[in-house]
Amino acid sequence: MYRKPEKSNWSGRIDPNKGKDALLWHQVIECISLDDLPPAKNKCQPILLGFKSDEGVKRNMGRIGAADGPDAMRKAMSGFALHFDADQYPLIDCGDVVASDGDLNGAHQELAQAVTGLLSKKYLPIVMGGGHEISYGHYCGISDFTDRDKVIGIINLDAHFDLRPYAEGAHSGSPFRQILDDCRKHKREFHYFPIGINPAGNQQSLFKVLDEARQTFIVQDQIRWDNMAVIKDQILTFADDVDHIYLTLDLDVMPAAHAPGVSAPAAFGVDPNHIREMIRVVFSTNKVISFDIAELNPTYDDGRTAKLAGSFIYDLIAQYHI
Repeated sequence: MYRKPEKSNWSGRIDPNKGKDALLWHQVIECISLDDLPPAKNKCQPILLGFKSDEGVKRNMGRIGAADGPDAMRKAMSGFALHFDADQYPLIDCGDVVASDGDLNGAHQELAQAVTGLLSKKYLPIVMGGGHEISYGHYCGISDFTDRDKVIGIINLDAHFDLRPYAEGAHSGSPFRQILDDCRKHKREFHYFPIGINPAGNQQSLFKVLDEARQTFIVQDQIRWDNMAVIKDQILTFADDVDHIYLTLDLDVMPAAHAPGVSAPAAFGVDPNHIREMIRVVFSTNKVISFDIAELNPTYDDGRTAKLAGSFIYDLIAQYHI
């Protein structure tokens, strides 16, 4: 179901210094429901949408709690300093799609409709999860919006391929397998580039699925500063072959030392600064149509993971507004 945004999710201190140069995000955020949302004021204007679900994580036998991820990100971002004109570049929260009563299929359909609606109004959706089951509904919304002759490329910053079978129902480990099957069914090209893969967390059968789909990937050990130029070239080459890019960040691509509050914590992983640099490269292509962050689980977080997730969103919004 859809839940309207609540201003109470955005709160924090107010600087005693008055004036626009002392404002924080929670003071300027606009909470506007999807039904009341006007067209974007600016091209590719970022907008926040939550996806409150851990049904897919539950089915995938992960740690429950990701449904609270969107509100944890909102809390983490509330105290960010404002460095742009919020009248000219509004900061908008348009609420949440909620997976209720175990109805993940219904939640996917609602998320798809919400994403399609945001794109139709010329927004750049930033969808806050929630488990990585977010990706199937999110992709469907992008697919419904775009012309069939346009190629959608998916870049997934993740320790896992998420290409697992789903015979007993969709889950957080199956979204890109579902997308692959949909592409085959509807004769649409499948372009998928996972970055940060941990071989220890992916069975041989999943490598085979990706190989049969003729897609490439980057393992986490390859992501180093001395190899970043090569990775940048790989990202740009992938981007050259597609019309739009859907970028998704699974927080478990980073080690638990940086991101403890996730559904599947990792001993090793990709440094957040490397993630930050790769996101910048992806956005430099000017082909990103939508973005999400998945697997924040506040139940196991001390605030670090939520702040990290919020900081990636801050970077993105700053890129467009500063």
